[in-house]
Amino acid sequence: MPEARICNVQIDGKPVAVPEGTTILEAGRQVGIEIPTLCHHPALEPYGVCRVCIVELKRGKRMRVVTACNFPIEADGLEISTNSERIRKDRRTVIELLLARCFSSPVVREFAARFGVFDTDLEKTEGEECLLCGLCVNVCRDLVGQSAIGFESRGADRRTAVPFGKPTEDCIGCGACVYVCPTGCIKMEDVRGERMIDRWMSLMPFLKCRRCGAGFGSVRHLELLKSRHAKVKAYLELCPQCRAQELGEAICGPAARAEVRVD
Repeated sequence: MPEARICNVQIDGKPVAVPEGTTILEAGRQVGIEIPTLCHHPALEPYGVCRVCIVELKRGKRMRVVTACNFPIEADGLEISTNSERIRKDRRTVIELLLARCFSSPVVREFAARFGVFDTDLEKTEGEECLLCGLCVNVCRDLVGQSAIGFESRGADRRTAVPFGKPTEDCIGCGACVYVCPTGCIKMEDVRGERMIDRWMSLMPFLKCRRCGAGFGSVRHLELLKSRHAKVKAYLELCPQCRAQELGEAICGPAARAEVRVD
């Protein structure tokens, strides 16, 4: 494949040369300019839903505001400003809207405070911590391949949910949604041999290690992995500690078992 064309642009007055198609967010990071964002995750396709990463883009006489996380650089001569007076004002407005929705979230309140937004006169949504960023929906659909989560309703009533508001077998308890959630509003807890994800009302048993008997992952998650990757079936029947011990014994003999340590 031919190499991507190099585009020469300026970000906050700094010259940057990047391959065509590089996003403004990525280009900024190359020269040490950190553009704030709440809904971006490197493992998922960006789509600029939180609007916090807005920047001012100038090309010739034309100037407009775009989201840095999903705007590709495809031409020379672009002038990008990440902290102009207009952007600071618009970003504060966006953050105030997010704060009104998620005033109960310590993460959002701390993030807002970085930009001098400590409170809002807008009507606050009580007890809500979900930004509606969609990262949980996207990771479940695009990376895990289960589509157990989706959006329901519109406007102020919009929220992430499982179908019909009832526990679904499509949720395998992998915890991917928990790990990508920027506010920590999705809670996962492992208690007495079961895994619970509260927001989706998911409760499922652990698969027990065939060697030591300890639970180490939800049955649905590990069984799905086995069905997709038959060659690793035996590997997924052991907990991480016992896998390390078994590997050590295979290499060094049974005496190695006491020496194998997993942090």
